Amino acid sequence: MARFSFDLTNLDTARLFAIKEIQGENDVTGNEFARKLLERELHRLFPNDPLFDDDGKVVNADMYRE
Repeated sequence: MARFSFDLTNLDTARLFAIKEIQGENDVTGNEFARKLLERELHRLFPNDPLFDDDGKVVNADMYRE
């Protein structure tokens, strides 16, 4: 598992906690909810498992969705 660390602006932090409240995600921390949101968006953008060639280039980039 990879670990990521980043900062959000105050406004995006407020958005995160507003969405968390609206979705009733009261049983998770802000960090856990942010991870859930990011994972959901990653799966929406690239629903299939990414495949890479020996040079590390994505070979199924046609599966990317905007």
